[in-house]
Amino acid sequence: MLHIRTLEPEQPDQKTDAIIVLTGGNLRIGTGLELYTNGMAPELFISGVHNLVTDKEIKAMWHGPKPLPKCCITLGRDATTTIGNALEADKWIKANHIESIRLVTSSYHMPRSILEFSSALDGSNIETITHPVSDKGTKQYLGITFDEYNKIIFRWSVLTLRSQGLPI
Repeated sequence: MLHIRTLEPEQPDQKTDAIIVLTGGNLRIGTGLELYTNGMAPELFISGVHNLVTDKEIKAMWHGPKPLPKCCITLGRDATTTIGNALEADKWIKANHIESIRLVTSSYHMPRSILEFSSALDGSNIETITHPVSDKGTKQYLGITFDEYNKIIFRWSVLTLRSQGLPI
């Protein structure tokens, strides 16, 4: 988990069919909006948006020099966990015939997100490019990183045992 401090976006110039942003951390939505506005994908899916947050409020988070495209920002409102993000995104990916995604989340959250997306997208052959957002300047960074380490060990164990046919 120490490597998360040095995670950088993969293939920063490669365009994808969609950008998927997981809510819950600083700078994630802003980064997704920036990538979307810069034409890195024709679709933007933001997973885990609270029911009381409006489209207008999400769009108001954009402060860049270019205007947001008028089309194709979708807000997923069903997910409340990383597992839920992956399942919600998988459903949207299939419904929209997406073949490649740029996954945006915090650097400390990326390893578990990759694990959950790999599980949810199993067999889908979806190209996934990671785009971690650095939150290492926040006061809670070390505590959050420690929590994430424990969560990924737990989820990896559960998924491994399930793959062995054990009822978990």
